[in-house]
Amino acid sequence: MTRDHVIGIDQGTSGTKAVMLDGKGRMLGQTARALPVSHPAPGLVEQDAEAMVANVLDCARELLDITTVPASAVAGFGIDNHTESLVLWERDTGRPVHPVIVWQCRRSTGVTAEIDTPDNRRFIRDRTGLDLDPTFTATKLRWIMRYEPEIARALARGEVLWGTVDSWLLWRLSDGALHATDYSNASRTMLFNIGSLAWDSDLVALFDLDPGTMPRVIPSGGMIATCARRHFGAQIPLTAVLGDQQASLFGHGCLHEGAVKSTYGTGAFVWMNGGHERRTSAVAGGLETIAWHLDQPTYALEGFVMYAGAILDWLVNRLRLCGDASEVIDRAQGADTRSGVILVPAFQGLASPWWNPHARAAVMGLDASSDDSDVCLAALEAICFQVKHVLDDMKTDGAVRVDGGLARSDHFLQLQADILARPVIRSAHPELTAYGIARMAGVGAGLWAGDTTESTEDDTHFEPRETMRSNLDERYQAWCRAVELCLEVRK
Repeated sequence: MTRDHVIGIDQGTSGTKAVMLDGKGRMLGQTARALPVSHPAPGLVEQDAEAMVANVLDCARELLDITTVPASAVAGFGIDNHTESLVLWERDTGRPVHPVIVWQCRRSTGVTAEIDTPDNRRFIRDRTGLDLDPTFTATKLRWIMRYEPEIARALARGEVLWGTVDSWLLWRLSDGALHATDYSNASRTMLFNIGSLAWDSDLVALFDLDPGTMPRVIPSGGMIATCARRHFGAQIPLTAVLGDQQASLFGHGCLHEGAVKSTYGTGAFVWMNGGHERRTSAVAGGLETIAWHLDQPTYALEGFVMYAGAILDWLVNRLRLCGDASEVIDRAQGADTRSGVILVPAFQGLASPWWNPHARAAVMGLDASSDDSDVCLAALEAICFQVKHVLDDMKTDGAVRVDGGLARSDHFLQLQADILARPVIRSAHPELTAYGIARMAGVGAGLWAGDTTESTEDDTHFEPRETMRSNLDERYQAWCRAVELCLEVRK
């Protein structure tokens, strides 16, 4: 039977999604499973590694069932994942030895602060393109070395392996045949030199690590390994691995230098294709990273907004202002746009471009006439203002392509276009991240070239309204002043 289909798996923070494309890149079906996130203590964020594997297998099997495509007809299987999270498992048994330490987890704040000096920050930025922050994998490994001595000793002996989520899934899908990570995921560990394209022994020493066996770094697309026959009844080639935001960038067709996309999920992730050469001087308050690596690296600039959709969840679950996120958006539409209410969402510090884990959130500008609609509008504006701040720092112009849960709202995207004063384009593809990794899986399987993606005339364009410019500019400046106040607050 001809192998001319691909499966893309998006292992996100809140769930697993899977899509299947045919040999012409057309979507045939999609499935999804939720994945719980636990918060065992303030600032701690964990997940169950075995639940991830079960989700991936269940989604892929259901996809094969609903499309009636046999596993033997699948030419490529791609995985994208939330980056920076740390997974630890036994080499011999494949059993996890610790819950997944999710990228949002702040448990490593203390051990990160121990090496937080201007010289170290400059060194890390020069080697990795990243800013020193508890988000990244190296800090989580440093915490393990300090507070989990049995695991640390087993790592040093090579009895326990470590990796990001892609490494874990590759290991389990291949039945332990492959301990690897692709360039895009490696570049998010803070242990990988994005200039020399290799693990960096100086960074390992800086973080005082004895990590044992390092994952092998592999291209983002190609014949990587094989899904074991027992999983799907036939062997399926593993042909693509990417970080989730890299997959979204690829799925949006941002294949040329300067192209920009923003994904609105738990956080907001603003990415620009940076071309094939490092451009450190252009990063400003954002990050420089690897988008993907095929025959050569493609770099990217990233602005990382820690709280986007999670702000709406906070209003719903903590303040009980609304029944769900869609109601937050509805309430915001009824707010007075001249309201002085401002929300700074520094619930766990601020990411790009401030990188300050100590900042704390605030709602400001309340008066006797303020109501819940004003707070809801301030929440939406806070998301849009953070994205504007990132794009201004990137010094990029032109349209911004968008996806993610919040991007389903026309009202939100019109507000974002007005605040950015540039067009915003929503893709017609409902699952851009899963679609992107499926496209890369097709590249790795040789079904199509790596410099093209399917375009569609069904994309929705939101043009900025000039009449909104003056008021929104004033509100943005007031929001920036509020952020400065929050940066001075320490818990």
